[in-house]
Amino acid sequence: MNSSPARAGSRASRPLHRAASVLSAVALAALLLLAPRPAQATGDPELAFWTFETAHFRVHHPQGLEPIAARIASLAETIYGRVEDALGYAPQGRTEILITDDSEMANGSAGTLPYNSIHLLASGPDDLSTLGDYDDWYLDLLTHEFTHIAHIDNTSGIPAILNAIVGKTFSPNQVQPRWIIEGLAVVSESHHSSGGRMRSSMFDMYLRADVLEDNIAGLDQISSSAFRWPQGNLWYLYGSRFLGWIIDVYGPNTMRAVSADYGASLIPWGINRAIRRVTGRTYVELYEGWKDHLRQLYRAQMAAVEARGLREGARLTYHGRTALYPRFVPPAARRTDADEIVYFRDDGRERPGIYRVSLAAPAPGSERREALVARTNAPSRPAFTPAGDLVFTALLPWRNHYYRNDLVLLPRGEAAPDGDEPSRRRLTQGLRSSAPDVSPTGDLVAFSLNSKGTRYLEIARLSRDGALSERRDLVPSARFEQAYSPSFSPDGKRLAYSVWTAGGYRDIRVVDVATGSFRQVTRDRATDMNPVWSPDGETLYFTSDRTGIHNVYAYDVSSGALRQVTNVRLGALHPAISPDGKTLVYVGYTSRGHDLFAMPLDPARFLPAPPPPGDRPDPAAEPSAARLQRVPYNPLPTLAPRAITLDYAPGSYGSNALTVSVTGTDIVGRHTIFGELTVQPDAPAPNVLLGYNYGRLPVDLGVRAYHNISPRGGYRFNGRNVVYDERTVGISSGVSYPIRGEFSRHTLSASFGSAAFKGQLPIGDKLDPYAPRTILPPRGTLNLAHLGYAFSNAEGSIDAAGAPRGVSLNAGLDYAGPETGSSYTSYAFSTALTAYVAMPWSGDHTLAFRVAGAVSGGNFPRGANYGVGGYDLENLTLVDSLLTGVTNSSFTLRGYAPGAMFGRSYFSQTFEYRVPVLQPDRGLVTLPIYLRRIDASLFLDHGGAFNRFEMDELALFTRKSLLYSPQLHASVGGELWLSLNLGYVLSSQMRFGYAYGLSDLAIPGGQFYFVATNSF
Repeated sequence: MNSSPARAGSRASRPLHRAASVLSAVALAALLLLAPRPAQATGDPELAFWTFETAHFRVHHPQGLEPIAARIASLAETIYGRVEDALGYAPQGRTEILITDDSEMANGSAGTLPYNSIHLLASGPDDLSTLGDYDDWYLDLLTHEFTHIAHIDNTSGIPAILNAIVGKTFSPNQVQPRWIIEGLAVVSESHHSSGGRMRSSMFDMYLRADVLEDNIAGLDQISSSAFRWPQGNLWYLYGSRFLGWIIDVYGPNTMRAVSADYGASLIPWGINRAIRRVTGRTYVELYEGWKDHLRQLYRAQMAAVEARGLREGARLTYHGRTALYPRFVPPAARRTDADEIVYFRDDGRERPGIYRVSLAAPAPGSERREALVARTNAPSRPAFTPAGDLVFTALLPWRNHYYRNDLVLLPRGEAAPDGDEPSRRRLTQGLRSSAPDVSPTGDLVAFSLNSKGTRYLEIARLSRDGALSERRDLVPSARFEQAYSPSFSPDGKRLAYSVWTAGGYRDIRVVDVATGSFRQVTRDRATDMNPVWSPDGETLYFTSDRTGIHNVYAYDVSSGALRQVTNVRLGALHPAISPDGKTLVYVGYTSRGHDLFAMPLDPARFLPAPPPPGDRPDPAAEPSAARLQRVPYNPLPTLAPRAITLDYAPGSYGSNALTVSVTGTDIVGRHTIFGELTVQPDAPAPNVLLGYNYGRLPVDLGVRAYHNISPRGGYRFNGRNVVYDERTVGISSGVSYPIRGEFSRHTLSASFGSAAFKGQLPIGDKLDPYAPRTILPPRGTLNLAHLGYAFSNAEGSIDAAGAPRGVSLNAGLDYAGPETGSSYTSYAFSTALTAYVAMPWSGDHTLAFRVAGAVSGGNFPRGANYGVGGYDLENLTLVDSLLTGVTNSSFTLRGYAPGAMFGRSYFSQTFEYRVPVLQPDRGLVTLPIYLRRIDASLFLDHGGAFNRFEMDELALFTRKSLLYSPQLHASVGGELWLSLNLGYVLSSQMRFGYAYGLSDLAIPGGQFYFVATNSF
């Protein structure tokens, strides 16, 4: 989605604000926010792109992805007619499809503004993805995304007329809750294949848990951005099942009619009006009926489960959200005599990574203690060598353009919770390797390798010093097959793994390590995965959803008999077997997410295995061969600007100014052009800005040229001060270079700008020879060089108010002088450091600290000046912020008037103690306002601005006098932060606070305020 960034100081006129309704203005803001953002460059300058052209699509791909691109081009033409029939709408013109292979995720995105475009990632779904139920991954993915195009592009009536005038700008179907947009696409992906998330047992588990535990998400929660689990998956899960039920009740053309009705609406958010015209009921009324349907559905399912006798484990952990890949710690790596488990955990609160937990019962009234063994940024399957070293997957930077899964070895006993283990060894470099397992002898490692839409089963020799060699495919994979989670048998001679093959089969195989020959353990439409061996190698345990619920099954290797081990209400995944073969640990599920469960392994309690499902429709037929033409990539068809953006705001000449903007970005993101023309009635000429960004270099390069006219004062003619027009013509160019780390990021930047300016005093024919000397305005050239540096390793949390830990730093140096060919000298150095510390008594309580300062000088008459003060409540009200998107985002000294101190240098520091108060996570049904959370803050601000910086004033920066300098001022206060979601998509933070200044410059009696802003 694209929106032009707000210009500093841009604000619609106050009379216009008062005349406009807040609702209509926010509607316009939502429409602009939902316009597509410029495509991001692929990042790798070495990639050469090509294009397949069909009747309705252009499919762009980098060299090496021709087979994927050709298949998608053929599928696209087949899908085009199917989706058109279902939705009753066909997009005009070609839809642009971009395919990249720069991510380990399986995903896609679509947008209709300013042109219809789809971006597809080549990777298939990973081992436990909610996308894992499919018969043809690219069919599912492309159907989902093209449904977005046909749904959102359906525009008629006044919005279509406006688009014809200003270009494709308005898309009413985009401005509605995501559950409608994503839910309809999930229904479509499932309708046009034999898989899809409507049939997914994983998705059904999520919804079943909410119903059985009386935690059904409210219509308000799925209509906004909720914190509650499963967060973004709520839109897909609830949206698809709810809309699918509506279609079942009211007929297949229901949402087709709703989309056409809503696509003709100028005023957004009337979603209940649109559905009522078709069904006679609102979504609010229908939702209650659907919830009754769910309760009956799962009540019947649970009766059948309980009739067979429950086989459920005891809960070990209570974190929720994400827990994956438990594995028993071998005796060589244990810290106690009790059994221990390592597993991947990401609960949204603590650092994600591999944690260790003991199975020994904790003391009464206490929780099991866990320790972070290895920090990671992505799900990781741990494995151990016989010596107790840990091998796992980490998402690591490669060639500074990609983040790729690689294997890492951590020697026994050398874990560090900050993730910076000094002896951590990277076993692979950009190999896209994951899910490792080490042979019992320790000399082999097997893993899954992701490449160009296919995952291969790989094996390599692992030396004692942690080096890999002799890597090879153990079992060849056909194109687009997926190999997952290999597991060595106890004797090291066999390897079990899960594999997806064409037609939607997800099965278990056992392969001979020496020869590579394999045999199928299962071959059916159940989802069978996560195989592990019993300690004696006689039994293979794995999970299967053959009952519609994921459970653990036991396969007797000798006889081929299959029995059901668990019989749970919700789900049992990722089995792990204790070294003595007596305990099963698995990943279970609740409505709060995944956790670890344990139960005794008693073969006498195993149940007969039910047959696999036989009710799946046949997989979709192969697409007919489409006529394809492959040509080198041409950016021009998508680079040209498609729409005009208008902005009406106060101008520099006292009247309102009209700004006309255009932007164009090619689909690959290699080129961006933009331009602005600002017209003011009293200005002698318009302001013009032209720019270009180029994205096929190791650095990001941008060039801007501009012509500005501004009124200037402070100069004297005929004994009086006059205002004159200053014309500035300039050009600037800048580069930036990110340095990506696993848990941090550095950015280097440099730019150079040259501006020529001159002004003409309004001298007429009435000269006064006795008037004081005329002061002429400056003219000349300012050539300014800039160097910048930024660093951040700040971390997030769903519970803390802002970042709970980490630091960020930025610094910049600007200089102009004879060395740069400038007519004037000017310098400025600025820096800011922000730090976050989680309190030891509560990880949700945070101390946030920010210190910033700058010094500037030179003989340029308009050099850098800094204003220090508080919120601008006079000129930028809360209504102004909502209407324009310009917020009170910068402050250094609350409780003082904005700009109360002004100078060419400044210093400020802020301490905030932040505490979460409530997480309501509620709204008003489907109304576009949603309160996500409430936080509180106590603060101390301290700072000031000044024009001198002499040697004796260096004492300002010493600890002794920092709080007592007459040029620095302080304030204290407190705030309540309201985190809101507006218009379904716009996130905003409102602050209600009170600040009391501690010097004579402060606002008398302190200041209450209610503003829209963001925390540092």
